[in-house]
Amino acid sequence: MTAEIIAFPKQECGDRLVSSIARLEALSIDVERVGADDPGASLDQLLAAMERMSDQLVDLASLLLDEDTKLQAQSAFRSLSGRIAETRETFDLIGRRRDI
Repeated sequence: MTAEIIAFPKQECGDRLVSSIARLEALSIDVERVGADDPGASLDQLLAAMERMSDQLVDLASLLLDEDTKLQAQSAFRSLSGRIAETRETFDLIGRRRDI
């Protein structure tokens, strides 16, 4: 009797990809629910969801893109995070001015 060596495909990347897509889908469902349940939901909740989505998109990019494109995607999402922070600061200032 001879033994056969069976090479199974690596599941790590596939599992990570499926997991990352599932997390992204869950985030989009949360955003849809917030919009449907409470259209006047706080801006902070929506900005936090945008940040989580961008993190998931960077994770997907690391699995799917070549190195140069991956770096470009990371740079774009860092820029997005900076703009989200600026938006929060602006709305905080507006809120403080209303309280005066």
